[in-house]
Amino acid sequence: MATVRLIDIARRVGVSSSTVSAVLSGRDIGIRFSPEKAEEIRAVARELNYVPNISARILNRQASFTLGVMIDSEDIPVRFRQLAAIERAASVRGYRLLVTETHNDPDSLRKDYLTLKQCGVDGVICHSNILAATPDLEKKTVFYGAAPVAGFSTAYYDIGAAYAEAAALFAKAQRRAALVISDNMSFDSVRARRDAFLQHFSSAADRLYQLQLTNDHSSDIRSCMAELLEQQLLPARVNAVILQNDSWCLAMAAEAARCGLKVPEDLALLGQDNSLFCTCSRPALSSIDSNLPALGEAVLELILERIAQADAPIRCIAVPTKLVPRESTCLPSPNK
Repeated sequence: MATVRLIDIARRVGVSSSTVSAVLSGRDIGIRFSPEKAEEIRAVARELNYVPNISARILNRQASFTLGVMIDSEDIPVRFRQLAAIERAASVRGYRLLVTETHNDPDSLRKDYLTLKQCGVDGVICHSNILAATPDLEKKTVFYGAAPVAGFSTAYYDIGAAYAEAAALFAKAQRRAALVISDNMSFDSVRARRDAFLQHFSSAADRLYQLQLTNDHSSDIRSCMAELLEQQLLPARVNAVILQNDSWCLAMAAEAARCGLKVPEDLALLGQDNSLFCTCSRPALSSIDSNLPALGEAVLELILERIAQADAPIRCIAVPTKLVPRESTCLPSPNK
C-alpha cells in the first residue's frame, strides 16, 4: 500500500501542502482557512488513512507530539468512549496519547500530573472532575467534561437542549417524571444533570432522587433500583424516569419487568450516554447522546491552541447533545 502524503490530501481538497500541514498540526485555524475547510482536510486525511511521520515532525519542531490525558474513575465505560473520541481526533493530527487513570486520589493526581510533564508531553488534557485536587496546573492544560472549568479552556457537553426535549416529550404524554442520579455532587456530570432537570422539569410533580452507591456500583445497582422503584417511585405514581446513565437505565428496565410493569406503557425510561446497551436491550432504550466525536474535536482544538500559544485567551466550547428516542419512551398522546 502506497504511503499517503500531504500532497495527496492537498490535491483532493484543492489547497496547498502547507495548508494541509497547518490544519493537521492544529496551527492557524480560522486565520488562513475556514473551520469548514479544516474539517474537509481532516475528513480526507481520515478517508485516505493518512499517518503522519512522527519522527520527522519531532526533529523539525522539537516536540514530542504526545498529549497527556488524565481521566477519573467515575464511569469507566463512558470515560473510555470519551477517550476513544479524543484519540481519533488526536491521531489524524499526528498526536499520540499517554493516559493515566487517577482513582480520584489527591496524591495520585499530583504524582500523575508531574509524571506526564516529566515524560515530555506537549500538553495535558484533564477530565473536569479531577480539578480540585490537582494543584499548580501549567498553562498548556485544558479540560473536558459536563461544565466549564474556571480559569481554563474547556470543552463540555451541554445537556440542556436534550433535557428540554425530554421535558416536552413527557409533558405531551402527561407523564410524572423523576430523575435518578448519584448523590456525589463532586462529579460535574451529576451536578449538570441535576441542574438541567430542575431547570426544565419545573412542576411540583417532578422528583429528584439521589442514590448513595459505592465507587464500584455495578454490584449493588440492581438492588438499589429495586428498592427505589418499589418504595419510592411507584408510591409517588412516577411513570417516567431519567437515569444517570444507560447502565442504570438497563437495571431499572430489568426491575420494572420483575415487578410486572411494561416499558414504556407503565414506565417510560430514558438513559444517558447512548451506549451499545441501548440498541441491544428489549425494549430498545432511549438515551441522551453526548456527541462524543464533536467533543473529541473540540478538546484537540483547545489543547493545540494552548500548545501554539500558552497565553492564548481562555475559551470554552459547548458541544450540543440530543435526545435519541427509542422504544422505552415511545409514548402515545393521552387523548389517543
